[in-house]
Amino acid sequence: RLYRPLYLIETPIVATSIETAELIKYAANAFLATKITFINEIADLCERVGADVHDVARGMGLDGRIGRKFLHAGPGYGGSCFPKDTLALAMTARDAGSPVRLVEATIAVNDARKAAMADRIIAALGGDVAGKSIGILGVTFKPETDDMRDAPSLVILPKLVAAGARVTVHDPQPHQARQSLPGAVTFAATPLEAVTGADAVALLTEWNEYRSMAPERLRGAMRGRVVLDLRNAWDPAAMREAGLDYSGIGRP
Repeated sequence: RLYRPLYLIETPIVATSIETAELIKYAANAFLATKITFINEIADLCERVGADVHDVARGMGLDGRIGRKFLHAGPGYGGSCFPKDTLALAMTARDAGSPVRLVEATIAVNDARKAAMADRIIAALGGDVAGKSIGILGVTFKPETDDMRDAPSLVILPKLVAAGARVTVHDPQPHQARQSLPGAVTFAATPLEAVTGADAVALLTEWNEYRSMAPERLRGAMRGRVVLDLRNAWDPAAMREAGLDYSGIGRP
């Protein structure tokens, strides 16, 4: 009775031992986390050599052995599954005397990436954000949720606040964020309010309402011109035509 709905839609079902079932779950999520981390490191290389990570990911994704999913460069993975399952797999493997070094490296690289995103924002403002206003669009770990578990914003925003920045954020679902982020962070009622008077704006979560923001309106509300698109959600040409100093992830 429990599995009948799955049988009706012909869901594949694999009968295994408990140990195998647990490893299937951990290994699948660890593989996807590694795929995300891989394209993030390729994005960094793209910036150094003048390549475009969008085209690299598209070309890789055309290979049926790789596929196009989870090849979107960004500020690092978060959420309820990938951080938990990669850590669990790594610890299980160490305890069993068979370490999974690739997964351990994925965890370390992803943690470092979140901190590096804060450094990127600070560098875009000349290396000093003390007293400067930074508008943040989106703080949940992905769109369409209020989930803040291991969200990149939990690393990025405290680092900006500690550096002396005045941080104003907007998120369509700020319920958990209000409890998770530093008290110095100000919450705006609208995206436009969050960017008004900002010296820089950073997009952390690619909600649709941010994707549709007109570059001219964004430029008109800001005091400065610096825009950091950490999800590659905006059109670089349109942003620059509006007079904004735009930078994305892995784009020349």
